Amino acid sequence: MSRFARRLFIAALLVAAGVAGWLAAGGPPPLPRQDAALAEAGPLTVDQFYALSFADAKGTPRQLSEWRGKVLVVNFWATWCPPCRKEIPDFAAVSEAYAGRNVQFVGLGVDTAANVARFAAAEAVPYPLLVAGTGSLPIMASLGNPSMALPFTLIVAPDGRIARRTLGPMDGKTLENALEAMLSG
Repeated sequence: MSRFARRLFIAALLVAAGVAGWLAAGGPPPLPRQDAALAEAGPLTVDQFYALSFADAKGTPRQLSEWRGKVLVVNFWATWCPPCRKEIPDFAAVSEAYAGRNVQFVGLGVDTAANVARFAAAEAVPYPLLVAGTGSLPIMASLGNPSMALPFTLIVAPDGRIARRTLGPMDGKTLENALEAMLSG
């Protein structure tokens, strides 16, 4: 056997051993309980949506049901996502402009708690930034984003009906127009 063939054979054995070890260890980490159940269940019901719970940057659990009965703007974002970071100042400005008008903004960070906390401290975002983590990807899929891409924004009517889904960045004017249509109709 040539030297090249021997090295190739050894490399293949190492890869096979690594895969076998990974599978023996249980493969990828399991999804959190709420996320695993949603991955199997398909589209969310209104009650399932409002039952979702995520920790804020300080670790305090928050449930979406806190904002039931309001127009709810839910923005899935991440600190490592340039389009997400670009749209957050517009979301912050619109959230302040609509304060007191039965509208609540919530950011769901598909990120680590440390990154969300650091971002929240540096940017002074005026609405709750919750830590959804990568386990929220099945939730995004069940809410109408099968590609699980970011940013992803939902505008939820007070009755829990998803009135608008936007995949990709959303500018302030588009967001304002969507909210005005929701509030006036």
